[in-house]
Amino acid sequence: MQPRREVWEYGSLPLQALCPQLDGVQTLLAFHGKLFARSKAGRQGQRVVSVADVAQVMELTQNQVDVLVEVLAALSYANSAQAVSGAGASSGPAPQLGSEEIHLHELSLLLLCQLFQKEAQRADAVEYWPDPNSGGFAAATASVSQFGAGQELLSPTRRSQSGGRSLLRQQLQGHLRAQIMAMRGFGDYLRRNLRPALELVLEAYPPAPGATLQAREVDRLAFVLGPSQPARGGGEAEPLSNVLGLSHGGPGGMYAPLTLDAATSALRSLWAEECVDSPRLLAFSGGALSSASSPSPKFQRSMGMVAPAGQVDESAIAGVYRGTVVRGEGDLPHGDVRITDCHEAVIYILAPLQAAFISGCSDCTILVGAVGRVLRVERCDKVQVIAATNRLLVASCHECSFALGTPRPPCLVGDNRFLRLGPFNTRYERQAVHARDVGLRTDLPNRFDSPVVLVGKDRKGLVGSAPNSPRLGMGVGLAAASAGAGSAAAAAKASYSLLSPDEYLPFVVPFVGGSGPLAGGSAPQHASRWNHLAASAQRGPGPVYLFPLPPDYERALQRRLNLTHDMRSRFKQAGLTKDKERELNDAIQGYFKEWLVGSNLLRQIYDLSTLEKEEMAAAAASAAAVGLSPVPMAAPPGMSAAEARGAAMQ
Repeated sequence: MQPRREVWEYGSLPLQALCPQLDGVQTLLAFHGKLFARSKAGRQGQRVVSVADVAQVMELTQNQVDVLVEVLAALSYANSAQAVSGAGASSGPAPQLGSEEIHLHELSLLLLCQLFQKEAQRADAVEYWPDPNSGGFAAATASVSQFGAGQELLSPTRRSQSGGRSLLRQQLQGHLRAQIMAMRGFGDYLRRNLRPALELVLEAYPPAPGATLQAREVDRLAFVLGPSQPARGGGEAEPLSNVLGLSHGGPGGMYAPLTLDAATSALRSLWAEECVDSPRLLAFSGGALSSASSPSPKFQRSMGMVAPAGQVDESAIAGVYRGTVVRGEGDLPHGDVRITDCHEAVIYILAPLQAAFISGCSDCTILVGAVGRVLRVERCDKVQVIAATNRLLVASCHECSFALGTPRPPCLVGDNRFLRLGPFNTRYERQAVHARDVGLRTDLPNRFDSPVVLVGKDRKGLVGSAPNSPRLGMGVGLAAASAGAGSAAAAAKASYSLLSPDEYLPFVVPFVGGSGPLAGGSAPQHASRWNHLAASAQRGPGPVYLFPLPPDYERALQRRLNLTHDMRSRFKQAGLTKDKERELNDAIQGYFKEWLVGSNLLRQIYDLSTLEKEEMAAAAASAAAVGLSPVPMAAPPGMSAAEARGAAMQ
């Protein structure tokens, strides 16, 4: 047995803002008892509670309960399509997005996991960026900072210092190391609290003396526990009751009902001591982040990566620095990806996913094609995220921009500052197929512009929470300055702003997004043109994007396209001679190349060119084996195909 790491990675929330009155396991058991009394029977014996009852019993505000329900729905097993199909054909399809039932045992187990934060001793300095003008800040953070005694966390107001970006990367890497250590502590915490966890899955509460657990009650622990070894053949994991039956069961290895104490002892005897088995994650905790080894350049390109440092495998992208990574269908067979410790990189994830996790990155552009359950972005700085996802959770990010297609309101938790939210702005050939494969609800309106911000109802000011503090996100400084409900709303609004229509630009994906090397290879040339990305009704039935553009953004994009059309028309009507046309063309290309260098985008063009050459070489070798000659890719005069696509992308 080992903990289900997704519950901690994707479901971790700031407990003091979510439910400050939840101060221990005994309080949780008391809440569970009150909710159990209000619950009703669901499928296969689960107890189902209403959102209103959860809010009333736990004294939660609307935003608090909204965030809790969204996270629980993303992590839930009981509401999954597999659970519904396993319950029989009469149960019908999976619940509609946003109307999932709240299963009491999952809610209580999630809150039990949230209590681990108190033991992890995650200081407020880790969740909140400090006010640099606070006189007592350095002394207050010296003893608790994970980044060294007396060392201040880097704030956006202090970025002008020498070596600021390097210091920021070190701090983000320190956060990742703390995550790994917390994950290990999370496993120990669950092992010590197996008895209350078993009480939370019972179908009768409070448990009677000598009560035994049925097989389906034990199986509910799969929300937080699972076998340390993957299932054979890549199928679903074996039920926990079967695992216990093989080691502590009756005749034939069948599960025999166990008392609470016996089941607790049995689970502890099966516990895996080491819960972090990834070599890359072990490198994080061992302090090797800043000097990660890299595979050979040839191997990197075969894995769809060009970078001086970094590692890529079937479920993770880590440590990529100043490089480009491309992952397509078949490259992520587990349906999830973790992107960590990447800096100044461009990452294309063109595959159907159920979950994606982005943490500790800076100065990156990350495209995530389609996510069925949840995308979590935490502790990132100056990262551009382009994603189509059923649910998005953003935790303690700064100066990040999000181009979103999401049918559920994004959840903003922690200390988020200077976020920009805009509509989805890209497409690629296989995107609609990916969205359909993961159950992305593109038929619902895009809710990118109505995020839910987790604001603590009774949150007291922290170190540096002066009324003029730049701290935003949960808005504790503003809340301390004013006790009215309007101040909380203002604090929530201050953590983000909406992208204005005049700033909206399409993003071109230079790959097909299919299977094989480089996500199916280069996209057709017409897909690299802006007019291909225009959501104009004149281009035929149905929107070009997965989520139709709001009317004001579509009008702004059309105005921008019309400007380029008018400029071309003026050049044609100017009656320039051939020499003047050539001179004008050379001037435009010269200014464009100067802009490429000045904007630091030239490296991406070189990366695309390198990846393209590898692809062409592999195609030529394959064609030669059967006696064919591949057709070379055309490019405009004086510019490679990769440069042409780069020009269109910008």
